[in-house]
Amino acid sequence: MNNTLLQIFDLVTTFAMLLVFIRFMLQFAGMDARDPLVAPAYKATHIVDVFGRIFPTVAHGRISLAAIVLMFLIRLIDIAGKAALTHQGIAPVPLFFTGSISLVLDFLRMCRYLVIGSIIVSWIVVFTQSQHPIIGIIMNLAEPILAPFRRITPNLGMLDLSPMIAFFAFYLLEIFIGGIASNFMPMLG
Repeated sequence: MNNTLLQIFDLVTTFAMLLVFIRFMLQFAGMDARDPLVAPAYKATHIVDVFGRIFPTVAHGRISLAAIVLMFLIRLIDIAGKAALTHQGIAPVPLFFTGSISLVLDFLRMCRYLVIGSIIVSWIVVFTQSQHPIIGIIMNLAEPILAPFRRITPNLGMLDLSPMIAFFAFYLLEIFIGGIASNFMPMLG
């Protein structure tokens, strides 16, 4: 029973985190909430707008601090809830640092998955010569992530190396931060 409850709790918090991340990326990519394909995501994450009354957006409205705070709170609820369901306690300081590190790692992981998605849909477009509106959404979501890498990679015509370099950069950064966290967390107790 407890294991089933733990799995359900994990599923709910993971789904909530994914929804808020998608909302963050939609706003970061500058996608309009009136677009009929992305309007459901904006409506499903209306709580970000509520948090937006407290936490402003920065970078001309593209970076939602409310979404970041909400993802952090979801991560804290996830960690504390799992500790409670397994009858373990967690002190506030380790909870804060564990939540912060896991949020950064989750964010990097989701960006990496978005890059993988953009690679896959770009190949679908190449081979099928058609573009579904969902493919355009995935490409638009990945563009703010890939743009800095496009500036530093050489232009090879039709071959775009920026998604591969972005993937490996996110992966290495994830390993680096995870390694630092695994060395640092035992010091917190």
